[in-house]
Amino acid sequence: MRNLLEKIFTSRAQTRVVQHFLDRPKEFFNLSRIAKETDLAHSTIHRVIQPLVDMGLVKEIKVGQQIRLFMLESEEPKCKILSEFYTKIKPHLEELPEE
Repeated sequence: MRNLLEKIFTSRAQTRVVQHFLDRPKEFFNLSRIAKETDLAHSTIHRVIQPLVDMGLVKEIKVGQQIRLFMLESEEPKCKILSEFYTKIKPHLEELPEE
């Protein structure tokens, strides 16, 4: 039971990717764009995106044989809860000093 949040927030990189999708819930992204916009390595994005897809937080859309697009799975109940939480907590987090 205590590992439930660790599945979503397993690392800083995965947390940054989750936030990226929560900030842009209706946009599609390829791996390169996610990497660029989160300042993470492409290999890191490749590693952390699959668990988010497996959890149902991110939807993967295959376009052709090699192109994959990703977006927030906004209709998934657990994603809706996470989105609501993020919307409520975001103003409070923006007040905190950056590290």
